[in-house]
Amino acid sequence: MNDMANKFIVVLFSLFINNAIQAQVFNQEVKNLIEKSFENSSEIKINHYKADQIKTDRKIALNNYLPRVSANATYTRLNDDIEFPQNLQGLLLGTQKVLIKEKIGLPFNTTLPSTVPLTPVDPIQKKDIFRVTGNTQMVLFSGFKIPLAVKATRHQQRAIELLSEKEKNKLMVSVSEAYNKLALVDASEIVLNASEKVLIEQALFVEAAIKNGLATPIERQKIELAKQRLAVKRVELAGNKILLIEKLHQLTGVENKILDGLNPTLQPILIESDSASTKTGVRIEVKAMDEAIIALSYKQKIEKTELIPKLAMFGQYEFRKQNLSLLDPVWYAGIRLQWNLFDGFTAKENIRKIEMDKMIYEEQKKEINDLQKLGITKATVEFTTANQKMVMTREQLLLADRMYDLTNKQYKNGLTTLTELLSSINEKEKTNLDLLAVYFEQHTAAIQLLDARGFLSINN
Repeated sequence: MNDMANKFIVVLFSLFINNAIQAQVFNQEVKNLIEKSFENSSEIKINHYKADQIKTDRKIALNNYLPRVSANATYTRLNDDIEFPQNLQGLLLGTQKVLIKEKIGLPFNTTLPSTVPLTPVDPIQKKDIFRVTGNTQMVLFSGFKIPLAVKATRHQQRAIELLSEKEKNKLMVSVSEAYNKLALVDASEIVLNASEKVLIEQALFVEAAIKNGLATPIERQKIELAKQRLAVKRVELAGNKILLIEKLHQLTGVENKILDGLNPTLQPILIESDSASTKTGVRIEVKAMDEAIIALSYKQKIEKTELIPKLAMFGQYEFRKQNLSLLDPVWYAGIRLQWNLFDGFTAKENIRKIEMDKMIYEEQKKEINDLQKLGITKATVEFTTANQKMVMTREQLLLADRMYDLTNKQYKNGLTTLTELLSSINEKEKTNLDLLAVYFEQHTAAIQLLDARGFLSINN
């Protein structure tokens, strides 16, 4: 690494230590993958369907205010016509005779001629009954049950939406971690390439030394062994890359060949560590539980409405009048008052059950808040430690570079052995890989800290 690059990193770390910069957590490539993971997540889709179900429940509750209209057609056959009793039929026929006599001018006590026909008395209800009716009913007052149900569903929906936000946070962490590991693999390949280049240069030097009698063939074998070790590390990296690409595919649904073409970079996240332990947002899980508790409060009020009178309007119209009995109306309308005076303590027990559900949520909130405090402390310590390790590892890398340069010069001048030179190459390689691992550790710790504080967002 040249002096210009060294100076750049030193300046970068000094800025990091002084908390002067707040870097972007997710680059555009990671943001695109995170968005794809949102679209691919079954959990988010399920929550979306649940939210739609709750919206439908709210519409159903509001639709209770709409009138219910139905049409009914019925056919009934009785065993016989329903008629007036015989004495009443006789009275009606006698009354009919009196009216006829009066009309034709016969005296009251005169016998009506047999030639004058009498109208038979119609039955009250004929035995064949076919009716076509229209019915309607409409809620006028639900005892506040409907508006309370609407409010409860709004908070239920909000709770489900917040659960989707929680799932999005988990996906942000998972996608970012897999992406950074992929970046770690690519960066490690660059380090191995640099080590391989150094070994090739040393192999050329050794070959020339062997020809001149200044080195032995065993030194050639030592370099070949070092190359083989590099090859093993490359195989391990290739296997890790395949697994990471497959994991990103499962998270995002993006094709493997597209993921293989990514160019991930691994950089530290610069955030203000002074405020890391003081600024705390409300965790999404707590917000979701708050919404669920509010929804349960409305459900309790709904149970209490069971003791409030309900008012409804109803009516019926008979379209086919032929089979109406003498006592049936063509239409009627009315208002019904329903008052549940005693329900066997059902509402009381339901209210008590809902109250226990609220208490469970409150305890879960307390547990989450306690865990958040512990999580913030843990994440802050890990973040601070990773920052310190970056500075120290960078110093180790500068020292390893100087040791390699010195050992390389000594070897070419015959002042040290090839074993010492290869040891310095391995140390330089190891320190480079350690620095990359610390970058990954710091990046992961920063994301965990933002998540613990409740500030993790795709817009970070």
